Amino acid sequence: MAELNSELFTEQELTCSICLDLFTDPVSTPCGHNFCQGCIGGYWASSRVCTCPLCKRVFEERPELSINRVFAHIAQKYKEMRYGAPPPVKPRQRSIPGGVAPPAMPQEDEIMCDVCTGRKEKAVSSCLTCTASYCETHVLPHHQTPFYSSHRLLDPKEALRGRTCPEHGRLLEVYCRTDEKCICAICVLEEHRTHSTVSVQTERVLKQRLLGKTELDIQTAIERKNIRLAELKGKLQTLRNYAQAELSEVEQVLTDVLRSVERIRGELVDGIEEKRDSVISRGERLATHLESGLEQLQERRARLAAQATSDDHIGFLQSFEAANTPIPEMETLREDAEAELELHFSLGEVKAALGEVREKLDDIRMGEVHYRHSVTSLPESESMMSVRSLRRREFSLRDLRKLKTGSSYKKVRGYLEDITLNPVTAYPFLILSDDRKQLKRGEKLQFFRNSAQRFDVWSCVLSKESFSSGRHYWEVNVGENKDWKLGVVCDSAQRKGLFDMSPSNGYYALWWSGSQLRALTAPPLTKVKVTGKLRRVGIYLDCEEGQVSFYNAKTGSELYSFSGPEFTERMLPLFGTGDKEVPLVLMSTQFGSMPE
Repeated sequence: MAELNSELFTEQELTCSICLDLFTDPVSTPCGHNFCQGCIGGYWASSRVCTCPLCKRVFEERPELSINRVFAHIAQKYKEMRYGAPPPVKPRQRSIPGGVAPPAMPQEDEIMCDVCTGRKEKAVSSCLTCTASYCETHVLPHHQTPFYSSHRLLDPKEALRGRTCPEHGRLLEVYCRTDEKCICAICVLEEHRTHSTVSVQTERVLKQRLLGKTELDIQTAIERKNIRLAELKGKLQTLRNYAQAELSEVEQVLTDVLRSVERIRGELVDGIEEKRDSVISRGERLATHLESGLEQLQERRARLAAQATSDDHIGFLQSFEAANTPIPEMETLREDAEAELELHFSLGEVKAALGEVREKLDDIRMGEVHYRHSVTSLPESESMMSVRSLRRREFSLRDLRKLKTGSSYKKVRGYLEDITLNPVTAYPFLILSDDRKQLKRGEKLQFFRNSAQRFDVWSCVLSKESFSSGRHYWEVNVGENKDWKLGVVCDSAQRKGLFDMSPSNGYYALWWSGSQLRALTAPPLTKVKVTGKLRRVGIYLDCEEGQVSFYNAKTGSELYSFSGPEFTERMLPLFGTGDKEVPLVLMSTQFGSMPE
């Protein structure tokens, strides 16, 4: 091929109108204009519609362009003749397989300046913001102009590591939304020709918005977790403080209990040992005296035996009076010994009280007492109250004798009885259910036959069951009843006429009047404090202890307790109501449920 005359073409005719540099791998569009393959590919990748950069002709589909080999050879020859040096390499471009091999190439690892025209100088820095590499001359604005102060400069090799196309060696400046990856401008014209592509800057703006929303969500989650963390730490500190306070109090209670037990043990042991030593000492003295008398009697018996076998009749008769003297003190000594050697300890009450304390402590040890609520609203347990009742630094045997044996609510429920109503005792206007488990006040007379056992003024009824010994417990569902009386009554108590229901008259009961709970004591009546709504009442009777206790059956807390001497006659459960709408319901022992 003849040598190319440089005057046949001007440099402007061989210059790409996009990069303003000599053509590299020139391609021709359908409208006849020429551009670098990479330049036109990058131009179309950043636009939704494919148009010619010069004449603005619109192409319905992205044209499939091929390199004009002849025009590429002409451009290459022009570079060699014009600049007389190895041809400059297109910015961020390496040799393309199958392309026109230049006669001389720069070193493979060298990266050239993107701004230089004609002869390309070696790049010394790359800007990640501008996505370009610069030589020493063209990088000066980045060092001297404040506008570029926020741009980050890196070594060209470091800047392009991972940012160049592994197939074409060009900078990844296009984002393919179809394949969701970064590509170069040449890739746009080849396998990604029909894909949806945009510039990396455009995709960055979109992704940045999504990251902004994600960042906001993360910030909200961080704030929420910080609040939860603060609440959790506060709760943990509350738990620590609560546990430490409870631990200190329990340790103090246990210390006081142990001190009281040691004090009682000392009093009991010392008293028993003192009395034992006194009785044993007297017994030992009596034993010594008896041993001495026994020796004298044995000697006397020996003398009598010698006299009986003696042949001296005169001597026998002379000593007869002395040998036949009676021994009156032997019987006296025997009676004194029997009387003085008795040992008796009156420890019945002490043992019963100690047994009760041991049972309560066993309940704690066996885990029968446990917390039912969270620690933030943890009520004081029943057993803890029992232990704290012993918390007295001067607790002694005298105090222990005053303790009354009682039962916790859980044990009380173990005496549950099945109670039914006795219509013979019912106030005439009371309505009793067929199963004798419910009662309420009626409008009309229900019972016409008069009876000595029937109430005629008070709207009450007794049960068929009566108790003269032992412990018993029953429950009554009062619900929303506005007027009720519950308790026990002595069998001989008055039922006719108007009288005071009080312990002095044989009545041990509570009265609910719609807003206030009162114990029917001697006037004035005793007000009883109720916490929360009272829906079910439990009644506990201990005949031997003379105790009648009332419980809130839902919470297990004690409402009120009557105590006195042992009941010596039959006691009958008492029920009364003036409510005409809501009945009182006696609970059944089966599964602790109300009767149908």
